[in-house]
Amino acid sequence: MARGGDCLNGFVDAGCVIRGELEFKNSFRLDGRVEGRIQSSAELLVGETGSIDGEIEVSRCVIGGEVRGTIRAAEQVVLLASAKVWAEVQTPALVMEEGAFLEGKVVMDRKADLKAVDGTKAVTL
Repeated sequence: MARGGDCLNGFVDAGCVIRGELEFKNSFRLDGRVEGRIQSSAELLVGETGSIDGEIEVSRCVIGGEVRGTIRAAEQVVLLASAKVWAEVQTPALVMEEGAFLEGKVVMDRKADLKAVDGTKAVTL
């Protein structure tokens, strides 16, 4: 789950509910429920029993449970086969396993500056 040496920073187990805002520094696993806003520069893993109703803004988001709302991931969104997502998704890379459900708007924007061969800025995506 953790990438680049990040360790698990927190965990919300099934049966737990958080209403409000959640912020974390390293990887976080959610098997309970969050109603509100989640923000981090790290990875969020939503387990099969996890559910989110709100706004997610993270580096990488791996979803095995349910999400309703908005997902903004700077690196990647991964929908596992058990995922059910009703959301507006904004990410440079989207991976969906067979069986995953997604309904909503998807915007894939790399937001990277491409350089021409001579080193000058060619295109901004």
